[in-house]
Amino acid sequence: MVSYRSSYHPIDAAILWSDLADHEAEILHVELTHPGGLLKHFPQWPTLHLYAERICDAIINGELPATYLGGPIGLGDPMQRAYWSIRHPDLCGWFARTYPHEKPAFLFSRESDHSLCVSLGVHLALQADRDVLLRELERLRRTYSALRDQESPELDDPTIAQKTKSKSGVLSENAALLLYVIVGALLALTLGKTEKGLPRSIFEDQAAIVDAITTLFPDVPGLSKRTLDRKFAEARRRFAQAGRV
Repeated sequence: MVSYRSSYHPIDAAILWSDLADHEAEILHVELTHPGGLLKHFPQWPTLHLYAERICDAIINGELPATYLGGPIGLGDPMQRAYWSIRHPDLCGWFARTYPHEKPAFLFSRESDHSLCVSLGVHLALQADRDVLLRELERLRRTYSALRDQESPELDDPTIAQKTKSKSGVLSENAALLLYVIVGALLALTLGKTEKGLPRSIFEDQAAIVDAITTLFPDVPGLSKRTLDRKFAEARRRFAQAGRV
């Protein structure tokens, strides 16, 4: 049965997780009078000790947010675990991340149909992937800026820059070729490996980069899959030609 508590002490959560609510008074008495003696006094319930230690270890390691009498928990302080407190949503989130296949009845309803819902674990994983992609995109932007400054300072010269444009204001063929070469260099860098043979990025191939861009920026004009595939292919071809010159 789902619990409607807003918070739990570690021993409370361990008791409910072990389905020992009927013995709560007896267990709490032992925990308060003989801290750390659960396994000794209740050998018939080994999961009680195991679950209590899992929860406390998660708090100590910073994996499960908790407080001590409403304040932060100092890992070096010898505070009594009986006064640690865990918020209901934090406990649910920890279970979803750490034990996604376990759904304790006191936290998760087994009557509701969630077959069409995205689990919290999947949501957190997708969010983490999105954060990685955003960081990678920012890194690519910085790399492009650095390459532009180091390899093409002439673009900053207004006289030369003016020559790269046609009368209609469109980039000339030379300027377009330069941009293709820069994009090709970025692709080669992103999809390449270090001297030790390690990938330089999380992207395995060009298709992965295209998928990431179209997913993160679905409404930006010019960033359709068809356009990116065509432009990237052209950039890699121009870059390969430039390397043979």
